[in-house]
Amino acid sequence: MMLAVKKTKTTPIEEIVKLCNAAVAKQSEQNKKGGFGLDDYTDGRTIGGASLARNILRLIYDTPRSV
Repeated sequence: MMLAVKKTKTTPIEEIVKLCNAAVAKQSEQNKKGGFGLDDYTDGRTIGGASLARNILRLIYDTPRSV
């Protein structure tokens, strides 16, 4: 008999934060693997997505942008 997993309802902001953190983590992981490769298009999307995610997180948490 399997036990039912109790799912907690997340708010839209929590979902946005989760997606943003995933985008930032994807760029960090790609950097750890030796940087970016020959596919400029995909690399640019990864970098751009992480940058957008950081800006969204700054808006949510109302933190100033570091220089």
